[in-house]
Amino acid sequence: MTEREIKKIKQKVSMLIWYHTIDLGYGIVTPGIYDHRRYLEFYGIPDDLSGKSALDIGTASGYFSFEMEKKGAKVTATDLAKWMDHDFGALYKPDRPLDVLQGYLQKPFELAKKVLNSGVKKKKINIYDVSPDTLGTFDLVFCSSLLLHLTDPIRALQNIRSVTREMAIIATGIRRDENKEPLASFSGHKEGAAWWLPNRPCLESMIQSTGFKHWEWFSEFRLDYRDGRAGTYHGVIHAYNSP
Repeated sequence: MTEREIKKIKQKVSMLIWYHTIDLGYGIVTPGIYDHRRYLEFYGIPDDLSGKSALDIGTASGYFSFEMEKKGAKVTATDLAKWMDHDFGALYKPDRPLDVLQGYLQKPFELAKKVLNSGVKKKKINIYDVSPDTLGTFDLVFCSSLLLHLTDPIRALQNIRSVTREMAIIATGIRRDENKEPLASFSGHKEGAAWWLPNRPCLESMIQSTGFKHWEWFSEFRLDYRDGRAGTYHGVIHAYNSP
């Protein structure tokens, strides 16, 4: 790639809002809101996905899709078609013009895929519409930082289970408490953009309720912003449909 081409890519990168920090090569790293490279080990994505199919639900800028592809998987990524298709409530107010937010939803992934020469396929679909009929089934299903933004996380988890052949990696914001009862905090009355924070027993019970054969608690960590601000505490569960 020529210096002129690299400069052009850098200009395009700088004009977009990035959710993920992605190393595109050629000395170009996207300025993501989060830098998941620091937290990758907490998700427990298998090192070798050769010959496996993977689904990344709610891909955003695509960091996890591209990581699974690097590990050998044939990856399908999903995201919404339109910004206002998010599970927003009546109190939600966009903090930017809708055309800017629509670009944030689509353009970073498209640019990263092009620069990385990636074969990841993207489907525009709501998680509530995910099913074997709409997407097929996958050896590995990955879903991170999405459930807390849904009014009906149980329905979403049921759909995740329906398309999982082997394992699902499910990460979401959780409450940190010592209560052994399955409890969740509700926050939808504040801004209408985030809804539920389950505690650990609640998240495990949610997984159980959807029919996965078995599951294991993999990790807990605080997902801080790239600029150092404290972020939401997360829990990660590996849930299995295979014995």
